[in-house]
Amino acid sequence: MFYYRKKQMWIFDDNDKQAARMVSVIDFLTRHYGFTFKQIGRIYRCQQHDSLVVKADERTWYWNSRRIGGGDVLEFVMKYENKTYAQALEIVINPSQAEAARPQYQAAPPQAPKPEKKALVLPPKAKGQFKRAFAYLTQSRCISPQIVSFLMRMEYIYEDIRGNCVFIGYNKNKVAVYGLIRSTNTNSKFRIDAEGSDKENSFYLNGTNPRKVYVFESPIDLLSHATLADIRSGNKGEWIHDSRLSLGGNSDVALEHYVKEYPKVEEICFCVDNDMGGEKAIKAYAEKYKDMGYIVTREIPKLKDFNEDLVDLIRPHPNIMKR
Repeated sequence: MFYYRKKQMWIFDDNDKQAARMVSVIDFLTRHYGFTFKQIGRIYRCQQHDSLVVKADERTWYWNSRRIGGGDVLEFVMKYENKTYAQALEIVINPSQAEAARPQYQAAPPQAPKPEKKALVLPPKAKGQFKRAFAYLTQSRCISPQIVSFLMRMEYIYEDIRGNCVFIGYNKNKVAVYGLIRSTNTNSKFRIDAEGSDKENSFYLNGTNPRKVYVFESPIDLLSHATLADIRSGNKGEWIHDSRLSLGGNSDVALEHYVKEYPKVEEICFCVDNDMGGEKAIKAYAEKYKDMGYIVTREIPKLKDFNEDLVDLIRPHPNIMKR
């Protein structure tokens, strides 16, 4: 870094900027603002402002009451003090102070490098009109034929050469990066992710309302919930208003990524199974996402899951299928 006298400003190089980004938010807020923190599970909660929390990486932070958050200390200074990026850098690095007296803030814990992502390998598509997958979804699972037809045309669902149903997850650039392969045999529990699937981008459908997302364990439940929305409203296009995300299980990796990619989300409605697994998931995630500043709600199916609710509505008192 050096001082540019003509413009009376400090110029920072890439090393300065990287060092500032790596400063521990906990250490900076403690020494610069006098805040103190208490560790609670995987987060640190500020004792002076209980809605301010910092994640275990000591870089990611959320201030729920102010509806702000960020991924490093520079974003905190910019948003908390309404500073520009250059001003935040100067506050964190503090070059105007003699080097001997300049605070040497601790660095955040080093982050383990992410494993290199493999290319997605989807199974070959069946020739024709995907009749087997269509029949499975609309007849066995009672999902709306209009919804299934639309998603097949949009290449979110297809049938592979083995007759399995494949659900596709896209990233924000509309590139397919995830595939869930599910048997169309109602007596089979075969379900597997396609090779190279990116679990951060699971199967999801964005609706016209960006402020709320419904979260499910599986694509089948997601599509069942969409179908129920149409049935209850009497409008075949009602489902398109809401955003829905399938976790592809009980891990919240996909949800963590989704709320980062779509920052307008304010409310998360968990629509997990009505069983012990669902109860465990909601207990684990409700507090976590409340601490991150989201409104957290839950919609509980009457039976085990939303597909069983849908099948029971379409074919009262059926032999409910087990997954």
